[in-house]
Amino acid sequence: MIRLENVTKTYKLGQEKKIHALSDINVTIHPGDFISVVGPSGSGKSTFLAMAGLLERPNEGNIYFDEKEVSRLKDKQKTKIRAEKCGFVFQFPSLIPTLNALENVILPKTLDRTFSSKDLERGKELLVRVGLEDKVDNLPYQMSGGEQRRVALARALINEPEYILADEPTGAVDEANANIIIDLFKNWNQTGKTIIMVTHDMKLAKKASRLIYIDKGKIIREE
Repeated sequence: MIRLENVTKTYKLGQEKKIHALSDINVTIHPGDFISVVGPSGSGKSTFLAMAGLLERPNEGNIYFDEKEVSRLKDKQKTKIRAEKCGFVFQFPSLIPTLNALENVILPKTLDRTFSSKDLERGKELLVRVGLEDKVDNLPYQMSGGEQRRVALARALINEPEYILADEPTGAVDEANANIIIDLFKNWNQTGKTIIMVTHDMKLAKKASRLIYIDKGKIIREE
């Protein structure tokens, strides 16, 4: 479970002006939730996701993982929590251009020096699950944008995270690939993964089991 309690985040703009990205956010993300976070551009959606994934520190308030307050932990400790519990999917795939699809998927394991032959097999299995078993050896430039996005999804799952946090995962892909990505999220959610997805696409957002509407840094309603 992730809980944000009275979370406020501000950014300085110049010497005097402040941007209130989030204001007094209170929300509990339960195990097995599939949440879509929606709202206008600049409403605070991505900052909300960054808070839930411990990528940002709040100016005020607390963040809890499994009832333990974690927002004030040292960066190294938060990195460990993210590595063990969270898989991230960002708006752009950010694949390494010189690595093939499989190498990109297993990259997190090779970086933390825990790589084993089991991880290689899991990487191949994940590519099968995202429908890219025939792209294992392809470099990023040899794949479409939608295929690259699915490689990034597989990479997010290599550490078997409890939580998948996705920022506009269907942005800049066609409708067919967008539906494939959402169906993958739904399938993973049915296996017990908790999904937190930021999106501007209301049609896709409504496929989640829970919607959080954010505007001007505040949660204005939930469904």
